Amino acid sequence: MAVKSLVICVDNSKECLKAVDFVLAHFPEGYTYHLLHVQPRSLATSIAASAAAAEFAYENMEAMEVEMVAASEHFLRDVFMPKAESAGAEVKPVVVAVHNDSSSNIGAAICHYAATVKADALVLMRENKSAVARFFLGSVTKYCASHSLTPIVIVPNKSL
Repeated sequence: MAVKSLVICVDNSKECLKAVDFVLAHFPEGYTYHLLHVQPRSLATSIAASAAAAEFAYENMEAMEVEMVAASEHFLRDVFMPKAESAGAEVKPVVVAVHNDSSSNIGAAICHYAATVKADALVLMRENKSAVARFFLGSVTKYCASHSLTPIVIVPNKSL
């Protein structure tokens, strides 16, 4: 039997464990799980755009971003991987950095990764934003639903 792959998008919150629980309940066997976290480089973007950029050393900014990625990788390994591995599936934790924290950039990175690994489905949590926040800030889930060529499973935040 050919192994299929699922890309499970997570952030640095335990709330996203619901997405892993959903996958384990509905796709328990025959899958490789890609745990994907997109790490925005918003620190660099906001500092570079501010007047403080001249006083803030690039090395400090780069070191902070490396620490942020390392913290995300640590969170993936310690929080999400043990739960995903409980199904006996192969689990691949991946952190992808993007240049800013806009929904479209994060969504594009998710769609690109899913296409690159030829995922059979992309699993996303439904976001808890108000209609006003979604209008002004956008929605990663909405972006992926509109732009992804990979089928999408949207996990509700509430218990099923």
